[in-house]
Amino acid sequence: MLDIYDIAARLENDEHLEITYEVAVRSRDGQIVQETRQSRLLDVAEESGLYYVSHKGHIIWVKANEVLKINPL
Repeated sequence: MLDIYDIAARLENDEHLEITYEVAVRSRDGQIVQETRQSRLLDVAEESGLYYVSHKGHIIWVKANEVLKINPL
């Protein structure tokens, strides 16, 4: 499991990070499928365990249990 407090400190030190995460999305035929995405990590909310990312021009949040890995950008 990733240490969200360590990730927050890295962001505060102006480190650019990329997050890989899984999210449930609805496919064109209406089924719910898991999709793996990579996005730039913008911020974290340590107390609530949320990671904020930029995806296709929108800011969305990702739950800690959806995060697969975080790497330098």
